[in-house]
Amino acid sequence: MQACLQVRSLQFFHGCKHDIAGRTALLDLEVTAPVPDPVLARLAQPDGLPGLAPAEEMPDIAGRDWVAPLLVGGRGPSAQADLSAALIVLLQLRARVPVHKGQVLEASPGRIRLALPWQRQQLFRNATDLMIALLTPDTAEAEISQHLARFLEQERRGGLAPNSMRFARAAMDRDMPVTVLNQQTLQIGWGARARRLRSSFTDRTGSLAEKLARDKYFSLQRLKQAALPVPEQRFVRTPEQARAAAAELGWPVVLKPVALDQGRGVHVGITSDQDLTRAFHAASDLQDQGVLVEAFVPGDDHRLLVVNGRMMMAARRIPGGVTGDGKQTVDALLDQVNADPRRSSAPRSLLIEIRRDDEALSCLKEAGLAPDSIPETGRFVPLRRTANVSTGGTAVDVTDLVHPDNRVAAIRAVRLVGLDVAGVDFLCPDISVSYRDGGGAICEVNGQPGFRPHWLSTPDRDVNGEVLDALFAGRPARIPTAAITGTNGKSTTAMMLHHIWQKAGKTAGVCTTVGTWIGEDKVDTQNLSGLPGAELLLGDPAVEAAVLEMPRLGLIRFGQACDRYDVAALLNVQNDHLGQNGIDTLEEMARLKSGVIRHASTAVVVNAEDPLCLQAVEMTTAPRRILVAMKAATPALATHLEGGGDGVFVTTRDGADWIVMARGPRHVPVMKVADIPATMGGLLRFNVMNAMFAIALADAQSLPGEAIRTALASFANTREKSPGRYNMIDGFACPVLIDYAHNDPAVAELCRVVRALPVTGRRFLALQILGNSGPHKLENNAVHLLESFDRIAVLPDLRVIRKYGYFIGDDPEEEMRQLSRATLIARGASDGQILTGPDSDALVEQMMHAARPDDLMVLMMAPQDAFRWIDAFRTTLAKPPAVNPD
Repeated sequence: MQACLQVRSLQFFHGCKHDIAGRTALLDLEVTAPVPDPVLARLAQPDGLPGLAPAEEMPDIAGRDWVAPLLVGGRGPSAQADLSAALIVLLQLRARVPVHKGQVLEASPGRIRLALPWQRQQLFRNATDLMIALLTPDTAEAEISQHLARFLEQERRGGLAPNSMRFARAAMDRDMPVTVLNQQTLQIGWGARARRLRSSFTDRTGSLAEKLARDKYFSLQRLKQAALPVPEQRFVRTPEQARAAAAELGWPVVLKPVALDQGRGVHVGITSDQDLTRAFHAASDLQDQGVLVEAFVPGDDHRLLVVNGRMMMAARRIPGGVTGDGKQTVDALLDQVNADPRRSSAPRSLLIEIRRDDEALSCLKEAGLAPDSIPETGRFVPLRRTANVSTGGTAVDVTDLVHPDNRVAAIRAVRLVGLDVAGVDFLCPDISVSYRDGGGAICEVNGQPGFRPHWLSTPDRDVNGEVLDALFAGRPARIPTAAITGTNGKSTTAMMLHHIWQKAGKTAGVCTTVGTWIGEDKVDTQNLSGLPGAELLLGDPAVEAAVLEMPRLGLIRFGQACDRYDVAALLNVQNDHLGQNGIDTLEEMARLKSGVIRHASTAVVVNAEDPLCLQAVEMTTAPRRILVAMKAATPALATHLEGGGDGVFVTTRDGADWIVMARGPRHVPVMKVADIPATMGGLLRFNVMNAMFAIALADAQSLPGEAIRTALASFANTREKSPGRYNMIDGFACPVLIDYAHNDPAVAELCRVVRALPVTGRRFLALQILGNSGPHKLENNAVHLLESFDRIAVLPDLRVIRKYGYFIGDDPEEEMRQLSRATLIARGASDGQILTGPDSDALVEQMMHAARPDDLMVLMMAPQDAFRWIDAFRTTLAKPPAVNPD
């Protein structure tokens, strides 16, 4: 049978692409034939998806249009494209994998392009295959059911438990970030505001409290000592001890394992030594830690859910059984009960199948019935002795009926055990009557309560969502985030903003190309900028705010680090890395980087001097736009300020340059440029701009002005704060300046700064950045370099040479040296001005030996290489040089 769709291509990204929250897959489908309208119409209705969207698991889409809620922006003009996307999302949800909505990017007669969420690649591929099968005409319903059954059996093995899945979906409905830490543990939220859950265990569920709750004997003894109503118990290890305990307590009794849950091994209403012995052995077979013999408490079984010291809801649990209609036998009635699609033998089903087993037959015998008996109309016939949902029971809501005394008793019990989330099993004839008057007892406090009684009793209530609301207590789940992109200045701006957050008294994290910091601690030295660093920071409970450098390559490989940022900045778009990774023009680079500010929700900050940045800001939806320029008279900034917009610029006051923050008509002087060490008294124009961007971002995040001034006044271009960015190193024969000037604007600015520095001697340059990727950058910057430096040592970098593949001869390093020398000489260099040699370390060391106190040595190279040389020079410069260049 010919399928209507075929996969043309599939790409997986670990970050956000387009409008998808979380990991994104880009799926390109070829439409080989249109799906017939009757097939589309049938699948578009929930009842047209047999077993695919059961109401108990997908309550938000059952009974109405299920497609639109699963798509960004709802339905579009193409039903075939909408269904293709929604089915893949739905199938992942049915596999109990928490994913967000999908998005239709293109829908034409021959092609469909989709952006879709994913968590596991193979699951996504299998869901895609099943989607294509579902949309294939004339596929039999039985075949569809078989496909779906196989899919769910295979994929749910790696999915979440139902309780965890409902927590994940409730969190997503509340716009809380959700991360699956392992197969069953969730992190909801980011950093210091995140909470972790494993089913109904939370990160604040104490291990001692959980152990006490599991030990049913000692936990009830604790409650008894606190004057709470509990049944009398005896702990026994042998059948003889059990019989003696029952005789002491009085028949009937209850026997249960001391440390099992979900009603496993519980035997209720035992009235004879024979039944007690049988029950003892059955319970001992499940666990060998001993059993409890407990006095029988008459009444109904209630589950009271207590969260953070408040009773949230209550359900009366009803044992599995049948209700007579005066016409059908017990067997027939049981078949009807088990025909409920919510019931199955799977332990994680919402309702559990009731089997015709020895327990059911025993219950019938006690009721004076047999399987072929016909109960009278309205008579309830229990087929289970316990009311647990996990043994076939169901539940009705009694939240509004609970007497205050019973509610207080449940809350106290949970508090005494020490749990934050707990289910209290309360036995009593009438929950609306105080246990003091009507009798009753707490028979168990559950440290990891299942929520099935409440899902069944209040199907229209968002139980897990209400629990989440209680756990977060109105506090946001997200920490403040700032994303910074552009060509030059990203790392320095990010470090400045991080420093401001620190001075504001918060533990901030920052990821840049030169390392990742949490607070003042450098936790990683690699380039984790973008998504990798964001995952590190947002997963650390110490981080109260995150500053993220968003690089070009990270955006291409991973996508956005977050579904949205609070604030974002686009510093500039300049000629760098063009011709790589499919980005050939400045306009294409601007489109890539503008995606960062399009994901900002509160404010964006852009360069008013850069036309491409100004074009990008028009595509944002953030309510606040802050423009940055060196002069208020910059046309775009002037127009923006006249219209009441916000901006940052430099102005002269009392003979000094000041950075000013404009908030509409109000202009606030922030600080003198000269008071920011990183600007070297205003000489470093890039860092003046970087400081202004940091000020604008900090203001957009409501950080206090005093923290901004204190932070920038203490921010210097040190190896620790700004590695590889205008670091001035002392302790050598002459000052040493390190800068990672890796593109044309940065080289031009470095050369300008070098010429402006008060150097009376010579200027030496160790050049490792330019030339290794080919001669084009060296050609572009030759004039600046030759008029700024007296000596230039050209240093090959084999890693970069191999990366760009320009030099492919037998000796690519020598090829690079010769071509670089020829390029510079062709631009006017003298032969003695250019130094080359086979040993780069020795060449730089010779230059350092030749230096005098009034000279300047510049290392234009990657920070790690520059500092490696600096650290080596401190121990080797005492040695005499092999050759003196002079």
